[in-house]
Amino acid sequence: MTAFLSWYLILTLLGWLTFPLVYHLFPALKDRGYTLARTAGLLIWGYIFWLFASLGFARNDVGGILFAMAVPIALSVWVTVNRRTEIVNFLKSNIALIVTTEILFLIAFAFLAFVRSANPELASTEKPMELMFINSILRSETFPPHDAWLSGYGISYYYFGYVMTAMLARLANISGSTAHNLMTSLIFGLGAIGSFGIVYNLLGSSRNANHQTEIPEARPSSFIASSLLAPLFLLLVSNFEALLEVLHRLGIGWTKNAITGTWNGPFWAWLDMKELSQSPVQPFGFVPDRYLWWWRASRVIQDYDIIGGFREVIDEFPFFSFLLGDLHPHVLAIPFGLLAISVAMNIFLGGWKDGKVNLMGAQLTISPSGFF
Repeated sequence: MTAFLSWYLILTLLGWLTFPLVYHLFPALKDRGYTLARTAGLLIWGYIFWLFASLGFARNDVGGILFAMAVPIALSVWVTVNRRTEIVNFLKSNIALIVTTEILFLIAFAFLAFVRSANPELASTEKPMELMFINSILRSETFPPHDAWLSGYGISYYYFGYVMTAMLARLANISGSTAHNLMTSLIFGLGAIGSFGIVYNLLGSSRNANHQTEIPEARPSSFIASSLLAPLFLLLVSNFEALLEVLHRLGIGWTKNAITGTWNGPFWAWLDMKELSQSPVQPFGFVPDRYLWWWRASRVIQDYDIIGGFREVIDEFPFFSFLLGDLHPHVLAIPFGLLAISVAMNIFLGGWKDGKVNLMGAQLTISPSGFF
């Protein structure tokens, strides 16, 4: 509980400290980047820390982490000094959005942390490798971090997400194993508010015939209620394979041949999903009892080559990945992919002329592709 609260407080403080900066960077979005503040702050902070530690400007320790954090905070202070009244007025007039975002993040973060607490082990699938990355980063003075499984070499993998994980672990003074589960939960929480913000901004903004941004009359309650469907569809809704598992276990669609005693299931044969094309175990029941039955939901497509050879296709969806608990780069990238979509939306709505933004007098060109 202490580790969870420390991460929650760090990310909440980071979001508030970074908000003036994202307010300046996302002028065309109805939420002015509020739902993106935590994600953008973590990305900027983590990138500066990684860059400084890689170039030898900072060490991989608490001092280096705080030094890197000072950069986005300084930029936010500069924006606040110049636009304080404007930012305060925005916050006062968007209390419903702010409260909803904060509650949604806390609920989503806590929900996945509770799910992970029921099975926190890191001994299966690719979790040991991911834990090695986190611990190797924690034990490396500079970057690139050493590879604990290949002495004398640096990690040759996509490790930036694990840098952010280790960075938060060191600041909160927790172990790499605890950080692994908390980062999985954090990504879920950031994905919830990121997807919520995208739909909120889509509903709240439009462009007229002259390509100028128009923000319709504020209807925060209707915008917010509709936008809350986004995290539901992105993070929780699956491909309904679990429903098929239940129907299969109940024996629905199966008939017994009175002569041979064999069971036939034309629908299940047509569906052609491994295990489900076989007759269910008897007596029939409601709860699937096959070992790791939920794994099949991530591999529902059966691919055959021209000579009939079979190849299993992996088609994971977000909740499967979160339930499994593997902290793969494609999971770590979820909130940052949503951030890239928001950047593209801001450019499309005219927030940055020619993709350029003025920051402290400098014209910066930012592309959504830079987030991948």
